[in-house]
Amino acid sequence: MLSKTGLRLAMSALGIVFGLAGGATYAEGTKTVINAATEPTIPPFTYKDLASNKLMGFDIDLFEAIAAKMGAKVNWIDTKYQEFIPAIKTKRVDVAVAQKEDTPEGRTAGVSFVDYVNDGSVFVTLRANAERFPDMDVLCGKRVGATRSSDRPVLVAKWSDEHCTKAGNPAVIVVGTEHSADSRLQINQGRIDAFTFSPLRIGYQNKIENNRYMAIGKPFHSFPNGIVFANDDPQFGQAIKNALGAVMADGTYRDLLRKWDLPDDGAIERPMINGQP
Repeated sequence: MLSKTGLRLAMSALGIVFGLAGGATYAEGTKTVINAATEPTIPPFTYKDLASNKLMGFDIDLFEAIAAKMGAKVNWIDTKYQEFIPAIKTKRVDVAVAQKEDTPEGRTAGVSFVDYVNDGSVFVTLRANAERFPDMDVLCGKRVGATRSSDRPVLVAKWSDEHCTKAGNPAVIVVGTEHSADSRLQINQGRIDAFTFSPLRIGYQNKIENNRYMAIGKPFHSFPNGIVFANDDPQFGQAIKNALGAVMADGTYRDLLRKWDLPDDGAIERPMINGQP
């Protein structure tokens, strides 16, 4: 029996199939090789297998499936997260694929997003510290790691202002980190008390680290992740969106969510660009 999410995805897939049958194409005018930026430090979305040095992850599998629908191959290029948008704007790459948040602020930078999964930000600490962190309120005055190249430091500061300083409590001490792997290193070294993390990633990380981490409360911010492309090539963006629809329609999208242990509530119901159908 299908879950509610599975049923929604199946109904969405039918709509996509009918849309494609109605004449929409996803290969027309696209590239035979797509240069794709990624930062392989974000398991289970994108990372390198230690034994083979091969790129792996949900984002890698999904975008290669999308490219195949477009009749293209993917040339993956290791790129720092903060360099994604500059690399696209200067044409060094065609897209960026690595858990990049689709935000209104990001859309003002000359790029757009093909949304492919629902994500967010949650505070995380070590499970061994569970008694010290019964709820989010105790984070006031604590050291919280947040990837400095993302919008999470600003989001944490905003949360701190609303939930800590306005109530007369000390502000959260935001500690900028290089990426989530750095945040995990710092919490395991005792240099921070908690860090911001994707709620989609906790299950995978606990699977490989013996259930080491726990969320503190619920996500304090939600957003879709998007495949980033340049605003000056809307046809290319539309082709990616249509190909994603085809990947959803043939069941690959759902299979990849399960392969990488991503929760059902991370699934999108239909492809969108900048949050719009």
